[in-house]
Amino acid sequence: MDSATLSGYLETIEDQGYCIVEDAVDEDLMRKIRNAVTRLEDENDVQPRGNRAEGFATKRMYNLLAKDEVFWELPVHPNILPFAEHLLDEECLLSGTTCMHIGPGEVHQGLHSDDGLVSVRRPRIPFMVTTIWAFTDFTEENGATRIVPGSHKFDHEPRKGEKVDHVPAEMKAGSVLIVNGGTWHCGGANNTQDEWRLGVSVQYCQGYLRQQQNQYYSLRPEVVKAMPERLAALCGFTLYKGIMGHVDGESPGRFLGADSSDEIAYAAMRTKNGVAES
Repeated sequence: MDSATLSGYLETIEDQGYCIVEDAVDEDLMRKIRNAVTRLEDENDVQPRGNRAEGFATKRMYNLLAKDEVFWELPVHPNILPFAEHLLDEECLLSGTTCMHIGPGEVHQGLHSDDGLVSVRRPRIPFMVTTIWAFTDFTEENGATRIVPGSHKFDHEPRKGEKVDHVPAEMKAGSVLIVNGGTWHCGGANNTQDEWRLGVSVQYCQGYLRQQQNQYYSLRPEVVKAMPERLAALCGFTLYKGIMGHVDGESPGRFLGADSSDEIAYAAMRTKNGVAES
């Protein structure tokens, strides 16, 4: 993505709290993701979890990087990663990867913001960025994500019983919805008879925050060793600013013997204009 195009999208996010990047994913990757989801749901007998947050007719899978390497392509995708790097920090972390397969009859999920657990007064900088990838068309009828435009500027989180207008983020398969972590949103109701809506959420957070999904326990050491450097860093196996997150003075990657994320604390401290940050 060229810088002018990215800047235009970032301006939209600043104003509305979200944007939609059309044609972000090529057909080959979409096919591979759909096939992987079908296989994993079958192999693991994935069923709805039966609550309002996760859905009564929605099949969800978490920690996707540990389930199939095809998902490795999403967090580092060149059309999407720059949004997280610009809105958060170039040393942001991957907070989670979740498949959300919304089935017919699913009800409207409650409005929420993804960084709602952060105890900093709103409005504020984004502490998270959520990207929702459409692997089928998202329509109002089949449960497209609902958005409250401009809500990242609100001074409070959604309140029970509060009435607020929200719009469906309708988009074609291959598009990606980019959401400021403070923007109110939710999964929509699927009012179709037989149409499933397949989306994957890839969430990023500031590098000093705790990730929503625990990458350290979900990823086996041999998987981390096989990861490309940027993905291993996103998962937290390098050190934030060259210091945060070490294991006895070593990056988690060095502790595991992963060459792609081998760092020593303090010796690897990032520099800014030639001066070590502290």
